[in-house]
Amino acid sequence: MIRGFLLALLLAFCALPGYAAGERPLPEFTYKGVMLHPKALSWIPTGELEHPSLVKMEGHVKNPLGRYYLYYAPHKHEGIGVVYSDSIEGPWTEYEGNPVVEGAAAPDVRWVEANGEFRLWAHRNNSSTECWSSDDGLHFEYQGVSITARTISTRNASYSRTYAYPLERYGSKYIMLYSGVIEEKALRCIWLAYSKDADNWTQLKTPLVEPVEGENHGVYGPSLLQWAGRTFIVYQDHIGWRGGNIKYVEIDRELNPVGDGGKRFTLMDPPPEFAERYRGGEFCHKGDTLYLVSGASKAPRIFVYATAKAALPANSKKEGEQE
Repeated sequence: MIRGFLLALLLAFCALPGYAAGERPLPEFTYKGVMLHPKALSWIPTGELEHPSLVKMEGHVKNPLGRYYLYYAPHKHEGIGVVYSDSIEGPWTEYEGNPVVEGAAAPDVRWVEANGEFRLWAHRNNSSTECWSSDDGLHFEYQGVSITARTISTRNASYSRTYAYPLERYGSKYIMLYSGVIEEKALRCIWLAYSKDADNWTQLKTPLVEPVEGENHGVYGPSLLQWAGRTFIVYQDHIGWRGGNIKYVEIDRELNPVGDGGKRFTLMDPPPEFAERYRGGEFCHKGDTLYLVSGASKAPRIFVYATAKAALPANSKKEGEQE
């Protein structure tokens, strides 16, 4: 009887969508090229580009400089700059007033509908993520600290991305995904915080996603993507120089921690020249194309993009997808 039950359980698991041998739940991405290079910029103190944040301005700002704003940081806590374009693929024009925020790194910019303004999250040191607000995406005012490393007993709490994503169990409206290292275990994990107003945040003290064998004790640079009614955490492992493979794991709708569980998939194979450093994932859907914007290369660090031909499925939700 027990043997029959276990066999039935195994067959049921194998029948779950997306877990058939060789099948990937998300569309296959193809590398397309460089999106932004430091040599195209005048304000680029370190000659590096980190943590792209792509925002569609339509419907949020009257007479924006372009349909899309792309935020960047030159690393080393120098500040946040922005370029603009009418096309996701560019060409991009540099904003003359850069930097829009001084002394910060790793920008994440989102439109907060309830407040009718943009919020920019970034870190001026790796132990916390801070917040700035803006009504035009160009002029920002400091709001305060959102999350800290000491709250979850980690070395850092940074490289965050925030989404309008309600969690019923907390009665919240927003989530923040971020990276934090558990020093006693030498594990770099992905963590979750939630908020009702995008101002006050509660940090879960259990990692959302932990590394598995072959990921070199590190997963970081998290993003959220919902696809075909399913929810995925996209991240990079740590097999390269501060980067590696862009991978993903499925998670339930309420974002209960998976720890080191869950089947891991590779989102795409990076070009050979970027094999040691290909990191991060910012998604944007336009027509039948899903864009993935990432950081890549070591010298210099640049922004690149990949695409997947995939019309938005009828049962997909746009929560967790940047517009």
